[in-house]
Amino acid sequence: MSNLLPILALLGFGFALTLLIRRGVLSQRRADLVQLAHRGTVAEAGIAAKVLRTVRVRNLAALTVAVLAGTSAIYLYQAFPRANGLQLVAAPIGVWILVVIVFVLCPIPYDLTSAEEAEGARVSADLTPRSTGMFGPAWGIIVPGVMLAATIIGLLAAGIASSPDEQGRYRMLHFVSASGARLDENMKVTQALSGEGLTGPFPGWYYGIPLLVLLVLAAFLTLWALNINARRPSLRSTSLQGFDNAVRTHNAYVLSTGFSAMLCVQLLPLLVMAATAIYNAGYTEIFVVGEIYANGALPETSTDPWHAALALTLAGLGLLLLVVGVMLLGQLAGWIAPTFRAMDEKLGDGATR
Repeated sequence: MSNLLPILALLGFGFALTLLIRRGVLSQRRADLVQLAHRGTVAEAGIAAKVLRTVRVRNLAALTVAVLAGTSAIYLYQAFPRANGLQLVAAPIGVWILVVIVFVLCPIPYDLTSAEEAEGARVSADLTPRSTGMFGPAWGIIVPGVMLAATIIGLLAAGIASSPDEQGRYRMLHFVSASGARLDENMKVTQALSGEGLTGPFPGWYYGIPLLVLLVLAAFLTLWALNINARRPSLRSTSLQGFDNAVRTHNAYVLSTGFSAMLCVQLLPLLVMAATAIYNAGYTEIFVVGEIYANGALPETSTDPWHAALALTLAGLGLLLLVVGVMLLGQLAGWIAPTFRAMDEKLGDGATR
């Protein structure tokens, strides 16, 4: 029965993912920002051009920060090997925090009025109440929230189960195994013994506490950025209302999709470490009293089925999260790429006079 657990988990997760794709839950329809920016006078198109330039610069700055931060994590891993890979484990969440800081510190301009509006131009004010998740995907708050809660619970459980290594860092998994034996002078087993051991690395408190702090900080910053995006005053021009909402939708999808993709990537090293340690903890050598292990003879080995089932389930979950993470990163690229192509066109060419 225990060997069926990873198979059932993989089938269930795969079915859920297929259902989400079939129903279009993960699909993201993008509006053409350039086309929407053309709806209005030349002066209004100039306002839209400034907004688009800000969007482009901010996306470019976020990508640059992400690449530099990822490269720095690899350098720190090589420069400080005694940190036991903490730099790489915390790299995804650290990179995302820096990206969100860019979004918070580079707001979209909105106070573009008198100098660029034509005399007598109509203005509007949107009185629709806005919420933090209003402009993003329907799953933009719930799905990453559930993933975040599951990650926190998993880190707490792993921390409780962890044990210290020789340096006192809680990054090992303690286990009891019947892998010992007492031998006589003829290498004959006289008594089978049980022993204790440690295996790792395991995502215990040494990795968990920094990640818990960073995850909470990342969630706070992401919600703050989404709130800024929703609460930003609208552009005054009536013709630019559709463009203004499309820009908000763009920002909300980038933040929600990016945060979800980061969580998928962040879980990968944790699941790999946990699966490997749990599998090793269930590995035993079977010593039989009366057997002789001479001339290179070795005892039979086996793996506890419950340990193997749990390890394979975690490994399968990691593989599926990798697939989902790649899909989300593809969606993220689909949102960011058009903002760079948009600047190749002159907005004033298509605007009305």
